[in-house]
Amino acid sequence: MKMDNLNYSQIKTLLAVYKHKQGNLAALELGVTNCTITRTLNSLRNIFMDSLFIRKSNGLIPTQKTEELIPHAQLLIEQYRLIENQHSVFSPSQSGGHFIIRAYDEFIYAVHKVIETYISPEAPNIRFDVRGLSHDCTQDLVAGSVDFIVVYEGFDDTRLNYEIFSETGDIYILANKEHPIHHETLSLENLSKYSLLEIDNYSDLSCPLLVNLCRDSGLQMDVHGYTDSVATAMRLLSVSDSITLSCNHFTREFVDMMPSVRSRRLPDEIIKSIKEIRSEQRTVGNYILYGNTNNSPVFNWVKSKLVYGLEKEWRTASEK
Repeated sequence: MKMDNLNYSQIKTLLAVYKHKQGNLAALELGVTNCTITRTLNSLRNIFMDSLFIRKSNGLIPTQKTEELIPHAQLLIEQYRLIENQHSVFSPSQSGGHFIIRAYDEFIYAVHKVIETYISPEAPNIRFDVRGLSHDCTQDLVAGSVDFIVVYEGFDDTRLNYEIFSETGDIYILANKEHPIHHETLSLENLSKYSLLEIDNYSDLSCPLLVNLCRDSGLQMDVHGYTDSVATAMRLLSVSDSITLSCNHFTREFVDMMPSVRSRRLPDEIIKSIKEIRSEQRTVGNYILYGNTNNSPVFNWVKSKLVYGLEKEWRTASEK
């Protein structure tokens, strides 16, 4: 082995290819070209005298030698990043990288806006992959294949870190603009007369909040259906007598653009009851989740910008 030739950039490339199983995705993460990845892998193969990865239909499959190297490479990266964090000067404009963000549908537009407004002007070389969250991505966060997840308060895993960017304040009922609920007293008894359309992404609740609250009061509320799409929910509400519950100001912003759907704030006592159900473990609000695999300066900078930007966008939406 020619260990004298091994450097920080090569170790990062090895880990990125191992994580993504594809050279092009590793290139996106590291902010380099595909050719750079290929050249670096060739250098690593010469250093370790092993093919390291075997190309198959499902991607680049690590060899036994690579599996043996990965734990050591991860330890080295931790030490390199410790030196980088403590002794290097971070410059957003000179930094690159590729970050994968998964978010509930209600947050996707806000995340894109934060990237365009608060991140890209200062760091034009950083790239993002922002998509909807429709399943439990906990393992992806822990493994580092997803960088950030933007969710409500419904999560519970000690391996995750989190930052809250807004606490839940007002909670609303959404319904067809001609719906009688807009003119009735907003009591649980009146709400239970209508079926609930649940905007359900990845939920840890076995029963929708409003249905559960009605049951606790001896009332029965039927569930019309579930959807993980806010746009679909608005279409369904506009042509039915169902109602839905929302504590998200970004959703309410979207509703304001829909002439067929209106929102109405719930009374304080019902809001209090809903918050009590959801506040057993932590503050009821909206969070950015992330794992422990990346503590680089650019990662921490992006995280701080996401928290700051989403908090600011939330305040702006709540004032409308």
